[in-house]
Parts: sequence; C-alpha cells; structure tokens
Amino acid sequence: MPLAVSLYGAVPSLEDGPGLLNLAWTLDERRWLSTDLDALVTRELEAEAREGLSYVNRYFVKDPYGDAVLGPAVAAYFGREGWSAQVTCGAGVVSLLHALALLTEARPVLIAGDCYPDLPFWLSQRTAPRAAADEGAIDPTGASLVFLERPSLLGDRFADLGAISTLCAHAARHGAVVAIDESNANYYPPGFSAANLLPDVDNLVVIRGFSKAYQLGGLRLAYCLAAPELTARLRTVVPPLLASSLSLRVGREVLRSGDVATSLRGRIVEHKAETRRLLEAAGIADVRPASQYLPYLFLRHDATDSQGFLERQRIRGKLHPYWAVATRDVAHAYRLSAPLSAERMDLLRERLEEARRA
Repeated sequence: MPLAVSLYGAVPSLEDGPGLLNLAWTLDERRWLSTDLDALVTRELEAEAREGLSYVNRYFVKDPYGDAVLGPAVAAYFGREGWSAQVTCGAGVVSLLHALALLTEARPVLIAGDCYPDLPFWLSQRTAPRAAADEGAIDPTGASLVFLERPSLLGDRFADLGAISTLCAHAARHGAVVAIDESNANYYPPGFSAANLLPDVDNLVVIRGFSKAYQLGGLRLAYCLAAPELTARLRTVVPPLLASSLSLRVGREVLRSGDVATSLRGRIVEHKAETRRLLEAAGIADVRPASQYLPYLFLRHDATDSQGFLERQRIRGKLHPYWAVATRDVAHAYRLSAPLSAERMDLLRERLEEARRA
C-alpha cells in the first residue's frame, strides 16, 4: 500500500505548459478569493523583515503546538471566541494523520467511506483498518477510532452536522474517538465544519489545513481541534514545534480574513457543471462531479479510452489514489479539476470542440 506522495514522482508537470492544459491540479483558484492572498503573504513577509525577523528568530518553546498564536484566529474564524477547544498544529495535514495512527495504540480503526490512502497506510503498519460500508450503519464496537473525510470527494453522506453529532455520541458509548479530515472543507463556509460541534462534543478531532482553496501548501501548516482532555492525548503523539513560527504568523492572518471563498464557491459550481457538459458532449461518458463545492470531476475507473483521448488533446488529468471501502485496498480514479479562469475554460472548450468535429 503506497503513500499518496509516491505517485508524484511519475507526474511530468505540475503546471500548464506549451500547448498543455493541465487539469491535474486547480491552478487558478486564487483570483476568485475575496482577499488577495499574494498581497497578504507579501505584507506579512515585509513586516517580518521590518521587525527584525521577530518570528523567524523566535523558538516557540512556550507555545510548542501553536495554540497561543493560531488558536484565537481559529476561534474567530468559526465565530466561537473564548471557546475551550484547543489547537494543535502540525507540518501539513499528513503529519497529523500520522499522529492519529499512533493514537490508536494498535487497536482497531473504523474507516467510514473511501479516503486518502495515507492514514490506512500508517494504520496497516500497526493494525488492520476496518471498513464501514457507505450504505450501512456505523458500528464502532471495539474500535479506538472512527475516521472519515468531510466533505467526501463524492456524495454528501456526512454533510449534516446532526449526523456527525449522532455519530460522536454513538462512538462515545463505545469509548471511541471520531476523527474528521476536513482538508477539503476550506471550499465550504465555516458553518459547515464539524469544528462547530466543539467543545460540546469531547471525543471529536477535526483536522484542517491551508492547501485547498488557499493554495498555501508551501506553508506546511495544519491544525487539529479538540476538547482539552482529548487535546492532551493528541499531544502525546503529535511532536511539538512541527509548525514554523513564520508559517503560524501567515496562517493566523489568513484565518483572520474570514471566509474568503464565497465567490470561489460560485465559480466552482458554475465551471464544474460546464466542464461536465463539455466532456459529455465530446463523448466521455460517466463523468462524476465531486461534492458540491469541490472543483473536481472523476471519470470511470476503467476509462482508459477517455484518458487517452484527453491526452491526445493535450488535456492532462491525474490518477487520484484512495483507500476503497469495497476492497480495503488502494484504488485510483482519473481526476480532472475544472478550469476556473475564462482563458483556461476557453482552451478546454476549443480543444474538445476540435476533437468532436474531427
């Protein structure tokens, strides 16, 4: 079972190129955010230089998990100033997922729905992850942890916060923790997040990052939220000082900007629908759009003819790895990211129209 990052070694390009429309990634999200993040990062870096590298030169041994720096901004982002939930920062979401595997103490883990393969990979080194069928009731009996992604790539099974609250209560009766990877939730309004259930739910961990929508993966910053007692357990497996002081400074200002993705959400919905229409008009069947505000579309897993057709038009997607509940192993889907700029959408339209006429 490989880690997801291993696939990137075979990827020839991460950007558009001469004659290439690269839909493997979302390359044009930033312009639809209501805050100019390039300008925000620049301001913070310039302020850092003026202040004599005040954060770079500080070693946050008295705030080793970033709670003092990032915590108030996270609380304000969710409109919960003064709450008791605590922040534990990591070097990207993957570092916190790795810690979750340690938190289980080699006891069974129940995975609810298909998910990114990294946590199952780390779990497989310690215990065999159990799968919860998408259509069945989740039974946490004997599990130390129930894990899910929210929003899921396909479908909206856990979109309702009431369902999450019920799941947490059910898991608590069996002594299990519910951990939710909300990496993709930056595309959604803050009110969507399961973090809003904290601190009323004391067996819930919510993990978020800055890669999706913000396109700030280079910060290598993520955070998890939990009630104080559970936070103490998390910090026995999350190493201190994972997040750089400068990343915390920038991340704090991004969160202080609030919900900056309102226009981006509208753009994604519109352009994802248009991309699907163009693909289907070009003869590509079984195009499945991702959950509501995610910018992705998936082709049928065995759609090699469609992939070959797109590559011949110099349109590139990516193989998206996931751990499949059905097989309890890593599978792949061919993923395209809807172009959001008018120029890139025009290029997609021209390429597919030329191919259709031919």
